[in-house]
Amino acid sequence: MCSEARGDSGDSWRGGQELHRQTMAEREEILANFQACSGIEDVGEAFMHLEAANWNLLEALQVVMPQEATTATPTQPPPLQAVSQPEVISVDSSPESLLPPPIPPLPPSISPAPTPSSSHTPAVMDVNIQVLCGGASEGSTFPLELPGTTSVSELRTMLHQLVGINPCNQILEGFKVPVEDSTMITPELLPESRTLSLNAHASVPYENYFERINGAHGDHYLLLIHDETGNKDYSLKFSGSKRIREIKSDMHDLTSIAVRHQQWTGWPPNIDEENATLASSGISKQHHLTVRRAITKERTPKTQRKVLMDTGENSSGDEFEDASELLNDDDDFLAMMDVPATKKPQTLIPADVDDEVMGVIHFSEEFRNRYGSCVPMFYQGSLEDALKESVLLPAKNRKLLAVYLHHDGSILSNVFCSQALCQVSVVDYLSANFIVWGWDLTHEANKARLLNLVTTHFGSIASTTVRNFNVDKLPALLVITRTRGVIEVLSVIHGNGVLDEVMTSLLHATEMFEEQRATEVHEEEARDAREAVKAEQDAAYMESLKADRAKAAAKKQAEMEEKEERARAESLKQQEDALKEAVRASLETDLPEEPDVDCLHPVSTLRFRIPGGETFSRNFLASTTLQVLLNFLHVKGYPADEYKCLQSWPRRDVSSLDSSKTLMDYKLYPQETLNIEER
Repeated sequence: MCSEARGDSGDSWRGGQELHRQTMAEREEILANFQACSGIEDVGEAFMHLEAANWNLLEALQVVMPQEATTATPTQPPPLQAVSQPEVISVDSSPESLLPPPIPPLPPSISPAPTPSSSHTPAVMDVNIQVLCGGASEGSTFPLELPGTTSVSELRTMLHQLVGINPCNQILEGFKVPVEDSTMITPELLPESRTLSLNAHASVPYENYFERINGAHGDHYLLLIHDETGNKDYSLKFSGSKRIREIKSDMHDLTSIAVRHQQWTGWPPNIDEENATLASSGISKQHHLTVRRAITKERTPKTQRKVLMDTGENSSGDEFEDASELLNDDDDFLAMMDVPATKKPQTLIPADVDDEVMGVIHFSEEFRNRYGSCVPMFYQGSLEDALKESVLLPAKNRKLLAVYLHHDGSILSNVFCSQALCQVSVVDYLSANFIVWGWDLTHEANKARLLNLVTTHFGSIASTTVRNFNVDKLPALLVITRTRGVIEVLSVIHGNGVLDEVMTSLLHATEMFEEQRATEVHEEEARDAREAVKAEQDAAYMESLKADRAKAAAKKQAEMEEKEERARAESLKQQEDALKEAVRASLETDLPEEPDVDCLHPVSTLRFRIPGGETFSRNFLASTTLQVLLNFLHVKGYPADEYKCLQSWPRRDVSSLDSSKTLMDYKLYPQETLNIEER
């Protein structure tokens, strides 16, 4: 039985290899005929025109040959062969290139023979596409020319290139009857207005058609590519919307080097080669690149491979798994099928990934490569960050967290992913209501890492639940929520469920979550209101406290200023007193001695009555000047600027008289009583 299986698989591989060789030979012949007819010697330019025409020789010649050539004598082209047209992605994928150009008259020598179907199917159908993404239709209607043999699937592909909405997310309406992707579009299926409406699911991002036409994606880039393996140079022109991965696929057709075996030099570092376009890569409009075939492991010699294929004796299962390498003599078959070099398919997360974030990114990329573009949008970060973006948010912004656990050893993995998880309804519902985080449990090291994460963030109960998952119960989708501040597993969706069961489980989990979230939103609003009142009271208290502190500070400042003023006044008074004392001491030193009783010179006896009624007297020589008298009073504490010295008869202020005259001159002799009064 195993021998028959190996024989059938070997026949299918050899058949695929032979088909690829025939396709390559047909393309080489078409390329040679095109160069002979058009006169274009540059292989790269000829390749670009043929691929833009989907390798239809007649259509490519119509584009490059001018209409006036019909009047000239055409050069007889070599015989043409009717070949099948393989599906090839256009080199120039700009929106303009997707619209077929007007078909000029063909030269007589290469006019195609009429076919029976030409009388029933028009060459070109004019339709209008009205974009209704999110209901915004204003300014979003554009014309589109369709070839007469266009299917609904091909129309979706064109719209994906023009508008940016993936085919699996497109809602195409307007046909008179329901259509499938394989339905061929005919004028009978179109409405009278020839207008079809294009909508998208709510979670799908929309790129405006006119922005794509007029923006950076409309620019063209000239790539000068050197093939080191074949020692050839190519000059290829692409639109700015061309993706790098599509360019590598095109180079596979030119150089026969499989994409996985291509080693490039010249691309900017750290570029996302899966999704990046030429416009977003940051390269110049004319850029040099180098491509070479990667060095692979040494293969079994051709003669030995032949013996192994001819003699199937004692062939083990492992030897049969290596048949892809034994059959691949010139790598053409692997280049066509893109068969991995390893015996087993690559897991979603390798066993040697040490960083959690890198493992998640690898999981997302490999999952998309394996199951296509219509897949859940996995969170590109750690589990802790995913929790912060979902269940740890405030209740009014909170989302559920869906943790998808994959295992390649389970027979349910591919069925669950393709039939349930990657269906449009599930993808859109997860995108709108969940944060999705994925992990692969195929390797024990990755399972141990996940168990540590689950224990840290969800608790030991959830960790025990995940640890007890059998492989036959995987994959699984854990719905994580937070109740009263505690993170817990709300429900578990196992991989044996069909699409309806998965959607029902997700809806039920969402309903439970919304009921709980509504309660917590109400509690949060009440708590916020209480906190707002408390904050207002605290603000009023702080304002009052601030005012009291300001008053206390002002009072303290006034007291300090008053104290400083008193100190300053006291200092000034002390200075004045010191100055007066110095003056008094000086005047006391200069005062003449009081004359004795037996003095022979005339002596004047003066009696002084001070405020309060007390009196004192002193003798002066009659020849003493009035200034000496005033100095004596100053020494006694009655300076002339503060006190008046009054004479009774005649009544006068002696201190205001001329102080240079003597007592005798003012008749203050032999005796006189003087009254001292404050001024």
